[in-house]
Amino acid sequence: MIFQSHNLFAVILVCVTSTLGIAQSAPGAANHRKVGLVLEGGGALGLAHIGVIQWLEEHRIPVSYIAGTSMGGLVGGIYATGRHAGEVREIVEGIDWDVVIGGETPFGDLSYRRKEDSREYPSRMEFGVRDGLQFPSGFNTGQHVSFILDRISLPYSQLKSFDDLPIPFACVATDLSTNSEHIFRSGELNVALRSTMSLPGVFTPVRSGGHIYVDGGLLNNIPVNVARDMGADLVVGVHLAGAPLKPDAHLSSFAVLNQSISAVIAVNERRSMEKADVMITVPLQAFNSMEYKKADAIIKAGYEATAAGAARLLGLSVDQAAWDQYLAERDSRRNRSTAVPQFVEVTGVPPQVAKPIEKGMSEVVGKPVDSATLNGEILKLNGLGALSSVSYSMVERDGKPGLQIQAEPKPYSPPTVRPVIIIDGSNYNNVFFSMGARITFLDFGGYRRELRNDVMVGSQYGISTEYYRPFSWTNRWFVAPRAGFNSSLYPVFNESTLLAVYRNREALGGLDFGYAFGSTGELRVGYEGGYQKLKPQIGNTNILPVVSGATGDVQLQYTLVTLNDPVIPRKGKAVKFYTKYFNVKPAAPEGFPVSELEIQSFFQLNRRNTVFLSAYGGSTYGFNAGIPAFQLGGVTRFAAYGTNELLTNQYFLGQVGYIRTLKNLSPLLGSTIDFLGVFEVGKTYQLPRGPKPPNIPGDVVGALIVNTRFGPVEAGGAVGNYGHAKFFFQIGRIF
Repeated sequence: MIFQSHNLFAVILVCVTSTLGIAQSAPGAANHRKVGLVLEGGGALGLAHIGVIQWLEEHRIPVSYIAGTSMGGLVGGIYATGRHAGEVREIVEGIDWDVVIGGETPFGDLSYRRKEDSREYPSRMEFGVRDGLQFPSGFNTGQHVSFILDRISLPYSQLKSFDDLPIPFACVATDLSTNSEHIFRSGELNVALRSTMSLPGVFTPVRSGGHIYVDGGLLNNIPVNVARDMGADLVVGVHLAGAPLKPDAHLSSFAVLNQSISAVIAVNERRSMEKADVMITVPLQAFNSMEYKKADAIIKAGYEATAAGAARLLGLSVDQAAWDQYLAERDSRRNRSTAVPQFVEVTGVPPQVAKPIEKGMSEVVGKPVDSATLNGEILKLNGLGALSSVSYSMVERDGKPGLQIQAEPKPYSPPTVRPVIIIDGSNYNNVFFSMGARITFLDFGGYRRELRNDVMVGSQYGISTEYYRPFSWTNRWFVAPRAGFNSSLYPVFNESTLLAVYRNREALGGLDFGYAFGSTGELRVGYEGGYQKLKPQIGNTNILPVVSGATGDVQLQYTLVTLNDPVIPRKGKAVKFYTKYFNVKPAAPEGFPVSELEIQSFFQLNRRNTVFLSAYGGSTYGFNAGIPAFQLGGVTRFAAYGTNELLTNQYFLGQVGYIRTLKNLSPLLGSTIDFLGVFEVGKTYQLPRGPKPPNIPGDVVGALIVNTRFGPVEAGGAVGNYGHAKFFFQIGRIF
């Protein structure tokens, strides 16, 4: 009887344990083997996993565990949150992958001062010098990836384990601090997904808990062992078969590096594939890992490859009743809503920065979290320039739910350094070269205050500094003292003939008061004064007066920028107007006023075609300015004419232009290759001395522009009236 009692107790214990296990373990059909689905990383090729999942669902094959790496981790993570294949596809196809891979804050979301930086220093490169020369640890901060992952993960912020997801989930990352594989099965889901997708050199590594994580594909791209350890009875792996390298393929240094990494990954893939019970191999030789726009075809390939292996998979199918039970159990674990935050908490930055951000985002308190609105606010924070990326999740403090904003400052700053290379080939026989940088100390002396410095060497050299100080962090009024020295070449051409080269030296100081119109513009009024010297170096010395002496003026300036891009705009406007009164100026017999207006309007007709209208005008209102107030000719205004060929105290100019996108570049290399066509016509007025300008100068311009990450490169030609024609090229600002 004692033996029988022990047996009875054991039976009861087993039954209770089994019952508890069913309630808390992976969802699965009763009396059916638990399937672990393993999804390989592979960039855009990983979209094929959606087709695999779709086929499994259509044939009622329950998935009890999911393990993935990189893109396989993303697709698997979305599916693990309880979404069905159609929902996963809807999320992935709604992603603008060019924006995600490019990783830049949209130009429209930059603060006005960062827009100035982008237009005046059109290179997309940035680095720091805080502890010696430091470059970013990736081309992409991962901000747009974070937007996707934060939205998906937000309802599951309080999970203690990924086993508590609708489908238990794990993903793999590489821990650079320990040189080992790291398996995420708990913690913050958004951090785990961001880590597994952090492709080295492309995305900035994820720093969390004293560790540095990058893409897990380096060590375990098809994590079959992880699914097995999670409890899978049978593992179904998905292999993305890309095109092999041809023996006669041309390889750049980057291609060699990429192929070498692929070879390392292939070794761990083969090891994992041997351990899977069923392998689905998706033939994707016709695609590459960056072709996200071919999502439909890649997803279809995944579906068809799974269907081709139906003989091995249909044995895992369950009847309708068991499938309905599986879906109900999975759906019962799904969180469809997020608690309403009662507070906002900002981490990762000093209190003097965190507190203003918390106050600025206080409007989200007491309202359901709206990801689109929150993403917009985060982009504005990024647009100030000090942060690398910002993510968000839900936390609990004193029994109250709150929204935690995790801000990550740029690890290489302050200061930030934005370099520029300027090559002026407006006359290819006389090319001028300069290089420099804008060095900015953000939040210098307080939130939103900054010290901005410009340094330039070459044909032009100089140094300048400005301290921008808002009256308070919420106030749009500001004060900006500034000072600088600049020495620039002042060539004067007649068509392609160089008549003279002057050097213009100025040492100026000034103080401006102004008002900022949000992120679109500002109004300034102030006074500047100093010393100017204009002296010829070579050529005809009678074109301009040789002058030196004091200069000083009171000025008012208004600027507006609503363009969508700093280099090749497709829509929006740019307006700049200034008016000055010089109380003293070298060679000017008396004080005089001067005003100039520039207006540019861009209209996007469709994805590839844009037209624009520009109008320029300036005048000294009949006063003698001494040195001509306006210098036309070169590349951007009257391109067929020589640099500074049209010297005048009054002019008008109109432009009609057309931009056509010829090719989209990889986001890692740049943006586009464009054709630019412009028709220009205007009017200049005679000066007391100097070459006589034509009555109505005009020309037609055609050029190619390659907008690279290092800055725009332009080459073209122009034909104008009065016998003017030339070829030109430049690196630097186009508009």
